[in-house]
Amino acid sequence: MTPEERDLRRALDARSEAPSAEFRARLSGVLADGKPAPNFMPALALVAALVLVFATVGVLMLARLSRSGPPSSGTSGPRVSATPTPTRTPTPPYVPGVLTKPPAPIVLPASAQLSAPSSYVVWALVVNQYLYRSVDRGATWEQRPLPPSIGWWEISFVNDREGWLNTGGSPETQCNAETIAIWHTTDAGATWQLLGSKGIADFQCKTGLSFVDSNRGFLDASDPNHAPVIYRTTDGGRTWAAGKPLPEPPGFKSQAGGFTLQPGLVRAFGSTLLVTASMQNSGGQVEFVFRSTDEGASWTYLASAKDPNNNVDFVTASRWLELIAPGQSVETTDAGASWHLYASEYSQAAPVAAEFVLADSQVGYGTVRGGINRTADGGLHWTSIKTPGT
Repeated sequence: MTPEERDLRRALDARSEAPSAEFRARLSGVLADGKPAPNFMPALALVAALVLVFATVGVLMLARLSRSGPPSSGTSGPRVSATPTPTRTPTPPYVPGVLTKPPAPIVLPASAQLSAPSSYVVWALVVNQYLYRSVDRGATWEQRPLPPSIGWWEISFVNDREGWLNTGGSPETQCNAETIAIWHTTDAGATWQLLGSKGIADFQCKTGLSFVDSNRGFLDASDPNHAPVIYRTTDGGRTWAAGKPLPEPPGFKSQAGGFTLQPGLVRAFGSTLLVTASMQNSGGQVEFVFRSTDEGASWTYLASAKDPNNNVDFVTASRWLELIAPGQSVETTDAGASWHLYASEYSQAAPVAAEFVLADSQVGYGTVRGGINRTADGGLHWTSIKTPGT
């Protein structure tokens, strides 16, 4: 209610007689002027303030986007990730194996290197050029492909399909250094993967490649002037690490000029690893046995061979043989603590020691100058089998 309306009501309440001419004139003026128009200025001010706020926020957002750059997309730039993606080591490619047949039957004497991963499977690398596999203990053989390279030296298989090959190299004088390469197959030589030699130093010559399962493998390194070491791998040959040098056995002192130990193949019996190491002196070849219980990181002397110029062959962790000739072979069943005669019928015409490879406690093979013999009763009886390729 306006001030004029309030005045009017008070006047009406105060009077009971008819309105005077002055009153009627004032009333007519009020009615003629009408009700005051509403005031829209406050609402307009509020709308203007809101528009200003939204405009300010928009400007700030645009400025921030301009500093950050445009949003990433599949083609506009690299995508930023909160978690970095790990870099994967490239896997070496597989290459097809090459099967080259001998131009003529191989003539003995020759060389045959054996690998016997199970009771029925045996592999043979003949004259360092031709790879053969048998799945019936050497009754029949099948030639298998080799990597497309020259100079393969050693094989080691863990079943009828998976194995490794050491190509060897050209050693420097007195084995000061030698570079090698390791190949790997999982399909019996149909394809091969070059693993290289990561972790293996050039220093010393490398022999004695021996894998005991799909992950663990060993490789000897030695020279005429230093103590030997045995490299080990736990990832199938992709990386290697050197164990501690072999310790000197009782009564032995390494000397430069050839009076050092030469390790052989590593055998595994559960968590126990065994390896032989020989040394040539004026009395002939002397052989010692070393043991490791830390996966080859270190080795300790365990025992000595019974007779010189003969190899110790591990049948089990505690039963070992020295196979010489009927009436001369010996056996230990307490890991070399004691030896006794063993009635093996093994014999050979060659005057050099044979190389024996035992697949298990019953089945094993012996080779000398390329000829191969087989036992199926732990070394007691032996049968001659055909050398593949001959």
